[in-house]
This record gives sequence, structure tokens and C-alpha cells, in this order.
Amino acid sequence: MTRSTRWAVVVALAAALALTPVLVRVLPVPGARAEGSAAALLQRMRASWGRPYAGYVESTGSIALPVSDQFESVASLLGGRTQLRVWWRAPDDWRADTLSPTGEHSIRTSRDGVWVWDFEGNRVTRLGPVPQGEVRLPQDADSLPPALAARMLVDARPEEVSTLPSRRVAGRATDGLRLRPSEPLSSIGRVDVWADRSSGIPVLVEVYGTSPGVAALSTTFLDFTPTKPAAADTAFAPPPGSRLRTGSRFDVLAAVRQFSVATPPDALLGMRRGGSATGVDAIGQYGRGVTQALVAALPPRLARSLRSQLQGAAGVSRLPEGLMVVVGPVGLLLTDPGRTGEDWLVTGTLTPQGLARAATELAASPGAGG
Repeated sequence: MTRSTRWAVVVALAAALALTPVLVRVLPVPGARAEGSAAALLQRMRASWGRPYAGYVESTGSIALPVSDQFESVASLLGGRTQLRVWWRAPDDWRADTLSPTGEHSIRTSRDGVWVWDFEGNRVTRLGPVPQGEVRLPQDADSLPPALAARMLVDARPEEVSTLPSRRVAGRATDGLRLRPSEPLSSIGRVDVWADRSSGIPVLVEVYGTSPGVAALSTTFLDFTPTKPAAADTAFAPPPGSRLRTGSRFDVLAAVRQFSVATPPDALLGMRRGGSATGVDAIGQYGRGVTQALVAALPPRLARSLRSQLQGAAGVSRLPEGLMVVVGPVGLLLTDPGRTGEDWLVTGTLTPQGLARAATELAASPGAGG
């Protein structure tokens, strides 16, 4: 495993939970709040997850992850402005084009696989169907409001949500919902989502951390229609003269499985461990909804590489539990093996106190050295 590949494992684990901030301008809709209860509005949004739509989305990120040039696309998504045109016919039939001053980068997804077209490089990459339980780096389409809202609200409880004053987004009337996570160690203070009134499809999402200030994450439609795009909008044929290649996915789970040195515990911070993706026991996933933690025991060589990079990174705190870096609502802690018995990587949407408590519990878990 090369140095860049070792760092890719860490980036994928941390960035899978990272958020994309943006400033959004919207106009209020005359009137008060959404009709009906917050629970009913939540159900309307959930019922819209698979509905078709099309439009133009803009997001602006301010999370500066410590990644190399190899992961420029991740850094751009999380630390810059992203503009997207999207045509969404179904979860297995959609197209998203990332626009830039010099061209576009397009992803076309179908049941048969994925086409990735780099306009500037005149390069087309063919990937196979997306595997179940895939752990991957974030992509631009993850910032689409419906996709982000689905991720944020999937496990929301009725007692955690309330209605918000309506707004006009992309020229359309919308109804607002606020989620306040009940977990005390969550680094997410609240999530505000506005859905198109006629379709229930989320068109604006804002995620706030626990510290005062502007939204830590927000993404919005500037142009939106809840009608189904034509099949021709998502179809793709490689342009004449383009360079074709077959790509391979970076399998984070396989990399962690190959070099794992310990199994995460069944429970952490009072949260039960979720079912392991594709039966892999090397990664422990804990939490519910927007409050999530990922835990993996790193082999010594990978841990040394990460520790060396963290020691030279800005904003890193040296604690008795290990090295911690917090970027917005996303935190990462590499534990001190002398204290926890293994080089545990803990990352997710936890407060610094939550990360430190997780390290303490890992030290006391069965099989921990020290």
C-alpha cells in the first residue's frame, strides 16, 4: 500500500461524513408556516426520495481537509463553490454535470454502470455498477439537495423536528422543517430543510454546527422543476475522438480489511454498532441520522503515516487521547496506542468531547492493549 493509497483510506473514512457549506439567498413566502404537523412534512419529504426532477444547483464549501493534490476534486467540493446541472429520472438513471469556466465534468449513472466524462481532458471513463455498501470519496452529486436531505433526515424522529417559516426557493413556494438532533455529543446543532410545496422534494438544505455562525453546510436549487427528464437527457455515447478507458473503484473496505489489526467494539458512547457493510468487521459504524462515528484500527505503518501528516497540519490538538483535528462539524482523532492499545482512527460528526470519550472507551474495550 503506497503512501497516497494509505492516506486515501483515511480521507475516504473522514470525508464520507464531511459537509459542504454554502451561502444561500432566498425570498420569504407570504404567510406563516407549513400546513400540517412537522411529522407530516417529514413524511412528505421522505416520500419524495425517488421522485424525478431537474434543475441547477449551487453549493459553496469551506471545509479545508488536509488532503494532497491527488484528491483535488474532494478538496474542491468541500472547500470551494460547485455548480451542477442535474437530470434525475430515478436512483439508477440520472446525470449530473459539474460546470466550470472551461467545460464540464459529467457523471451518467444507469443500471449497467457509470460513465464519467471529463470535457477538458476529452476523456471518458467507464465504471461498473455501484456495489452495495460502497464506502467511497464524496462526489459532486452528493451535494444535491434531495440527496443531502435524504441523508440528513433518514433517521429523524418526530420529536426532533419542527416547522419553519416558508420561503421561496428557485421561484417556488417551499415549506420548512428543522431537525435538532437529540444526541448530546452530536456536533450538528440543527438541520433546516425546505421542500417544494407541490412535490415535497427538498430544494434547500442548511446544516449548522453547535457553534454560532453561518450554516456549516448548505446547498440550494437556483432553478428547479419536479418533472421527469426525457431519456435522452441521461443517455450517453462517448464523443468522437475521446479517449476511452475502463476505470476501477478504490475499495476502501478491502484496504481496511486487508490491514486491519483489531475489531471495533459492539457499542460506543451508548450507541450500538450498525451492521457492517458487505460483512466487513474492520470498520465500526455507530450512531443515528446526522450523528455518526466511524472507527477503524489502523496498522502501524498506516498509523505512522497519518500521525506524521497530522503533526504538521494546522489546527491539530495534541490531547492525552491522541491527535485531534476538527474542521467544521467533522472531527478526526488518531488515538495514542500507548493509551488505547491500538492506533484507532475515530471520525465523524461528534464534538471534541465525544471523540475523546470514544478513545477512552476504546481503551477499555476487550482486547485493548496498554
